[in-house]
Amino acid sequence: MPKYLSRRAFVGAIPAFAALSACSALSRAGATGSGSADQGGSIVLGVSGPRTGASAEYGQYWQEGFDLALEELNAAGGVDGRKVELKWEDSQSDPKQSVPIAQKFVADAAVIAELGDFSSGASMAASATYQQAGLVQFGFTNSNPDFTKGGDHMWSTSLTQEFYQTRAAQWIAGSYQRISVVYLESDWGKNSFDIFKAAAAEAGLEIAYESPIQPDSEDYRPVLIKARDAGPQAVVHLGYGPDGARIVRQLREIGFTGQFFGGQNTPQFLEAAGSAAEGTIIIENFLIGNDSPAVVDFNKRFKDRFGHDPSTFSAYAYDALNVLAEAVRRGGATREGVFKALSDGGRWKTVQFGEFEFSADRRPGDVTLLPVTVKNGAYVPAEAS
Repeated sequence: MPKYLSRRAFVGAIPAFAALSACSALSRAGATGSGSADQGGSIVLGVSGPRTGASAEYGQYWQEGFDLALEELNAAGGVDGRKVELKWEDSQSDPKQSVPIAQKFVADAAVIAELGDFSSGASMAASATYQQAGLVQFGFTNSNPDFTKGGDHMWSTSLTQEFYQTRAAQWIAGSYQRISVVYLESDWGKNSFDIFKAAAAEAGLEIAYESPIQPDSEDYRPVLIKARDAGPQAVVHLGYGPDGARIVRQLREIGFTGQFFGGQNTPQFLEAAGSAAEGTIIIENFLIGNDSPAVVDFNKRFKDRFGHDPSTFSAYAYDALNVLAEAVRRGGATREGVFKALSDGGRWKTVQFGEFEFSADRRPGDVTLLPVTVKNGAYVPAEAS
């Protein structure tokens, strides 16, 4: 039986001023799409992502994944004997900051590709700037389908929210008939829920109760009592790890004993949720708890390096950096070389998907997904009934 999962995404729109900003930046710098790195120096990739602000936790996950990838790449001689370096800019995952960061990267001829931003909204705001400059924008956590529609220089190793939420609803419908759903009061949360709701209806899954929630609330019990009293077999949470941990704890406090789908596959979720997480099925990703040799080996190397299990977001960052390094190896250390290598096709190796090929939407097109459950305080693969 196929196994599926879901993952968070962000919804955003490209502001009208982005194209003007791109042109302005190019004019000032005299840059073109033919930017290239100094042939005698390091290979430089730009990173636009959150190091401070509300999403700083995810920036830390990225940092660890990047650090491990860089250490391994450079210890092995880099790419064609050249060291790989990252140039970080803190965007706080804010569209107002991601655009000037894009202008800065575009104007720096040493930067041959960009990683980020964290949210689709922050990435998409800057896409016109990167597209105009011919600089690949690798939004590896951007599951809004519109991200890669921003131009042929937008690439991602994140699958779309339509893909994830549709398969999540199908997976849940294989075991349950009646559910309650809570989702974040945000663009991402509303979009995710709309997709999930449509897929649930098509799969014959009844939503007995639905409600948005505030991500920073400390008390969800007024909503959760209504969700419980609707008589669901399971409660589905579309959100992140911190709010997911509070929700599952409070659900158990008010006496709900049914199945919980939600949270995130991170060590922090297990710690914050405590014993209430037991039995949770994570509608997100497979990294911790997957027994494939490649994932087991990655988890061991990561834990040896940092002293704790990886977050899925650390794996996303690790994979993204390695894909771009391979693109440089295949196409050369220039903006055009990276773009050509990605566009030429072929198979790419990652931890999260194994080997895959990019499909027409410039996302992985042939992947196998695996949800996990919490058992005895640890993540293990979840089996559909």
